[in-house]
Amino acid sequence: MLREFWNIVRLSFKKRFIIYYVVVLSLTLFGTFPSLIVRFAALAVFLGATILFVPIFTSQFVTTLRLILAHRKRVRLPVSFEIAALSKRMSVDVKELGIVKGCTAYVKGKCLVLGKELLEDFTFHQRQAVVGHELGHIKEKHALLRLVLLAPLLSVPLFIWSRLSSPIFFSESLTQLILVVMWNIAALAYVVLVAIPVNWYLELRADRAAAKFVGKEHIKSALLKLGKKKSLKEPSETHPSIADRVKAIDKLEV
Repeated sequence: MLREFWNIVRLSFKKRFIIYYVVVLSLTLFGTFPSLIVRFAALAVFLGATILFVPIFTSQFVTTLRLILAHRKRVRLPVSFEIAALSKRMSVDVKELGIVKGCTAYVKGKCLVLGKELLEDFTFHQRQAVVGHELGHIKEKHALLRLVLLAPLLSVPLFIWSRLSSPIFFSESLTQLILVVMWNIAALAYVVLVAIPVNWYLELRADRAAAKFVGKEHIKSALLKLGKKKSLKEPSETHPSIADRVKAIDKLEV
């Protein structure tokens, strides 16, 4: 039963989003209202949501860690003529091309990394569309823009929760430890929560760049190819749903 419930939560973005929201809201209520009844009710809700949040976050952290390890073991290749030509058209400087297993594509600094499956399964135009999307991230400096957009949003809980107080549970030192643990869990949930709209916005911006330089139909074709491996309507913490991305591309005038 628990395994089935975990699979539902793991595969459902909406359910994960609710868990993130409940973790953040319950800690905020716990630190805001002086009433002991409200505080203990909020604490109970926080503990229940945390039981679900921690394994979800751990799973995502492990996935990220695997990607980092794969990046370190990437196969380094010279930048191909096709990628060099596209990067020149987009006025983007790509210093290195890497190949890894288990991903589609990403950029790190001025390094473009493509998944082995992308090279094997996608057509030339679909690959160029994916490359154009990744180059769009570099062109518009999305790594820096993400920091600029998130910084003021992340300062809010740091200020509010720095004033967090609690009734003494068993001892003052134990209470402080509990508050620190709660603060860190809620901060992780809050970071994930506020990063979602920023991530989605930047992904749509990168799609726009790919559509402009490679063509709307090719980026749509690449997205739909990706959609065969997962639900078209299911978003994630880092990407809007493929269905929404395709709709946004259709509305573009390029």
